[in-house]
Amino acid sequence: MSEQKVTRLHPITLIINFVSQIKGFVIPAAVLLVSTFSSLTFDPNEKFFVKTLIYTGIMALLVILFAVFSWIKWRKFVYWFEDGELRIEYGLFVKKKRYIPFERIQTLNYKESIFHRIFKLVRVEIETAGDSSGSSEGELTAITREQAEQIEIEMNKAKNKVIHSDDEDSEEVTIEKVPAKKSIYKMTNKELILLASTSSSMGLLFASVFAIGSQFNDLIPYEQIYGEMQNIIKFGVVFIIAIVLLLILFAWIVAVALAYIVNYNFKIEELDDKIFISKGLLEKKSLTMPLYRIQGIRIVENPIRQIFGYCRVVVDSAGGTGDEKEDTVVLLPFIKKKEAVKILQTLFPQYIVEDKFVKVPRKSLFRYLMLPIYFLVIPIAAVSYFFYPYGLFSLIIVPIWMIMKFWQYKTAGFAMTDLQLTIVYRFISKSTVIISKNRIQAMTMKQSFFAERKDIATNKVNIMSGMTGFTAKTKHFAKEEQEKMLEWYKPNA
Repeated sequence: MSEQKVTRLHPITLIINFVSQIKGFVIPAAVLLVSTFSSLTFDPNEKFFVKTLIYTGIMALLVILFAVFSWIKWRKFVYWFEDGELRIEYGLFVKKKRYIPFERIQTLNYKESIFHRIFKLVRVEIETAGDSSGSSEGELTAITREQAEQIEIEMNKAKNKVIHSDDEDSEEVTIEKVPAKKSIYKMTNKELILLASTSSSMGLLFASVFAIGSQFNDLIPYEQIYGEMQNIIKFGVVFIIAIVLLLILFAWIVAVALAYIVNYNFKIEELDDKIFISKGLLEKKSLTMPLYRIQGIRIVENPIRQIFGYCRVVVDSAGGTGDEKEDTVVLLPFIKKKEAVKILQTLFPQYIVEDKFVKVPRKSLFRYLMLPIYFLVIPIAAVSYFFYPYGLFSLIIVPIWMIMKFWQYKTAGFAMTDLQLTIVYRFISKSTVIISKNRIQAMTMKQSFFAERKDIATNKVNIMSGMTGFTAKTKHFAKEEQEKMLEWYKPNA
């Protein structure tokens, strides 16, 4: 391949780099300003005028330094194509070069922030076959769509190269026509709304709204307003209920808006043993995931979604997932479980979604109910003693906790086929973990002294997932069943 012209990133990279650097500085700077706000002044006659000038000068100097560093970072970053490789060079005092052979590139993931979309640019994250660090092999912060497509063209050329046997020095590059991607799933607006309404984060959002509202007591004279409105509103309880309902409605609207922005136009496509996932309104993300990297599948049902037959499907991926903050990839954010099973059977015909499981024996019920109580006794006793009599209300945690543990006992189970292990468990949400036998990294059986007397044991199953891995447990099953699982896992079994 002939050497091509060196290319720089789009100038908008300057702003992206600047924002990226300064956002980590905003919170400390804000804390510093707030803590000294009372002493800051721009009146030359005031005592703290010099101090104000120093603070202002430091802030201005830091902003200028961030801008200069951003310009240097952009100016010194170049890339080009040469000898079947994508070559990247960057750095000022220490120059670094990275050569990525096109034939080793597995996926190109695209992300588009607001800055990118205004100028019709994309951020490209490059993942290779040997990348297992959870981060991309290389990243081009801002390039045009045409430049991104050129990388794909060069990648296809390298992978479809054919050498003639008649003449070793001659080679012919054949570029096959890329077939259209097969559409697998697309989320509807109705599903987006239901996704937000049944999300486990709704409770946190409600709590946040009420917490924020409670902080305005010093600014808004609620008691005075309420006292004046008593002449108009005869039933104060109705007024309070109305306020609470309005806060709940506001929290719900915020949750729906966030879900809509994050998951807008969520769709899954398939081509050549790869899954393509795209989503996002303000920041559009396009993720490419080779099927061979998938280590396990998890079907997650929180209690509300389970009632209505909906679930969320995530997959554990070995190596990078296109986002360094994620160890798992959300394959189906919100979907009817029956539809999810059909899609999984289309994408992964080797997997079977089981519905018949080995259940936890009755003799293990005591361990499910009583063992966790030991961890609650001391804090409940302390709260009850120091905050008597109101602390006694903490005792209500005990029956609630035991009900939840009984629910876990009824949910737990596992199933084995020749090549697959399925584990079902629950903390609050029900999780169904589907793992291929050859994807299991390790399996360990654990048995305490008291469990040994009851002839029960716990197995721990590890699979590769991102940087940390993922562990599923079959807790307090009959020892005989756990030993069968260990025997099944043996390489020659």
